[in-house]
Amino acid sequence: EKIVSFAWEPKGHRFAVVHGDGARPDVSFYTMKDSKQIKHLGTLHGRPVTSLHWSPQGKFLIIAGLKGLNGQLEFFNVNDMDTMAINEHFMCTNVDWDPTGRYVATSVTSVHQMENGYIVWSFLGQQLYKVNRDRFFQFLWRPRQKVELGEEKEAELMKNLKKFSKKFEEEDESLKSRADKEKIAEREKMESDWKEFLDKKRKAFAAIEAEHRRLLGLSG
Repeated sequence: EKIVSFAWEPKGHRFAVVHGDGARPDVSFYTMKDSKQIKHLGTLHGRPVTSLHWSPQGKFLIIAGLKGLNGQLEFFNVNDMDTMAINEHFMCTNVDWDPTGRYVATSVTSVHQMENGYIVWSFLGQQLYKVNRDRFFQFLWRPRQKVELGEEKEAELMKNLKKFSKKFEEEDESLKSRADKEKIAEREKMESDWKEFLDKKRKAFAAIEAEHRRLLGLSG
């Protein structure tokens, strides 16, 4: 079986593999939390993918279909084995996470003659910013500045790391919940608009049918 792509989680114990011989390979996840064995976590079947892009902080991953797959992007939460969003950046050539893992940029560089520019997304897959620019060559995030905290402050942070991590994870879940609610509201509006459209068409059809019967009665 062909291995298309392989990527380690930057901060963690997991890795992901794209494998398969067809046009839509599978994506499998494994953990090495137990150093004595490799455990299979799950497999996503039939994905339009050419490369994998982990967040610098781990947990989140973009399953990207670049080159001939027209920039298909699946924003995936590996902790929950859950797809958060599926989007597309047509002709995308690059995927670049910011150092914090909160944002990610996709870009189309001048290797293509068209669609040059970049899009900035949240880690949840929400489009935040889009710029079209002719002859666009490269996108780079500003490196994070080194913060000198001092030994005592660093020791305090390390001691309370789990507490801080839990706080930020709760904020992430809150953002995800808000995004889910927005999607549900959007779908409910689409359903309402569709029902309203059908109701209008039914009434129009009923009026036409009644007029048709009236005319038939006159002609009889």
